[in-house]
Amino acid sequence: MIQHLPNILASSAEQTGTLDGLVENLTIASIVVIAISMIVCIHMLIYRRHLAERALAVDTFGTLLVGLVVLYSILPPAKPMFMDGILVLLLLSFAGSVAIAQYIGRPHAKRKKQNTKTKTKTKKTDTVH
Repeated sequence: MIQHLPNILASSAEQTGTLDGLVENLTIASIVVIAISMIVCIHMLIYRRHLAERALAVDTFGTLLVGLVVLYSILPPAKPMFMDGILVLLLLSFAGSVAIAQYIGRPHAKRKKQNTKTKTKTKKTDTVH
């Protein structure tokens, strides 16, 4: 068994050589799919009417951008230096999503406060009569 170990290792090295090409081709295909999805997100960002749909497009675009950078960083030659940038991009994307959600939700909160104030005023006026 030990005598056949070099032959086994050599054959597995040949097999991984073909797998490297497969992984590279699949990575490139994934990059193309993500790029098409990013174009769809840009289209949504420009042509959608509602602010919530635009916010969703921006958030999805940020997530796709992170995926694109991750896929690009594993293409040969590997570039692990992009991983720090990805973490910063994720934090900025999350903070931006929270800020947009707060901005979208704020008018509803103001209306809710105004509705509760008018309800309490009407209750007070009802009891006076």
